[in-house]
Amino acid sequence: MSAAGPLGMSLRGWSAWTPGLTAPAAWLTWARGGVAARRETAPPALGEFPPLLRRRADRMGRAALHVLTRPELPYTGQAIVMCSRLGEIGRSFGLQKELASEGSVSPQQFGMSVHHAIGGLFMMAKKARVPLTALAAGEEGALAGLQEAAAQLADGAGILWLLFCEEPLPTEYRSFAASPEDGTDHYAFVLELAAGDEFRLAKDAEHAAPATRRVASPLDLLAFLLCPSDDAIRLSPRGGWTLCRAGRKLA
Repeated sequence: MSAAGPLGMSLRGWSAWTPGLTAPAAWLTWARGGVAARRETAPPALGEFPPLLRRRADRMGRAALHVLTRPELPYTGQAIVMCSRLGEIGRSFGLQKELASEGSVSPQQFGMSVHHAIGGLFMMAKKARVPLTALAAGEEGALAGLQEAAAQLADGAGILWLLFCEEPLPTEYRSFAASPEDGTDHYAFVLELAAGDEFRLAKDAEHAAPATRRVASPLDLLAFLLCPSDDAIRLSPRGGWTLCRAGRKLA
């Protein structure tokens, strides 16, 4: 490993949602390469979320709020690191069209278009006064999210939530998609991470991937975490960043 040594962490829980994959068992099947369940189109209902806040969220926001409020992963005041490459791009594109045609935009819609807005809704609902970090790291969102989470844990956070969420590009932007996931359904998942040694994040030049290797996406990361047969995942071809299970290493 690198001279600075790896950053350790443990996975204490998780919650995930995308149309057609709503139950933990379905996600575990997906992670092992199984066939996805029947695709659904309705966004999560968020029936227990405060209505005044719930109605501000679009479909990606509803997916994110859904995984953040699942009973199997209770919130107890953890700091949150939120990662999204594009955020609610559909809302942002709608604002651009509204500005072009009408010369102004809705203040509320504009306020919800900022990158940390969904996390802010959750914090407001929980009346939480803890750090909320929002990241947009292009193709390397999985790596950036893990680096930030590991750094906060090493700095004494103890436990935190790492949230990933995305939605498809608007039709007008599809020809510019840089990632296969840009055209998929919206999804969201949250990882509850704690200080520990179940996984090690390290920059290992010895095991650097070829320059042409695809950068690991957030969904690649989730599949790795849910599939214990895999020893490690190379997160980025630049610098050999890898996430390894304790006691295992890349061949």
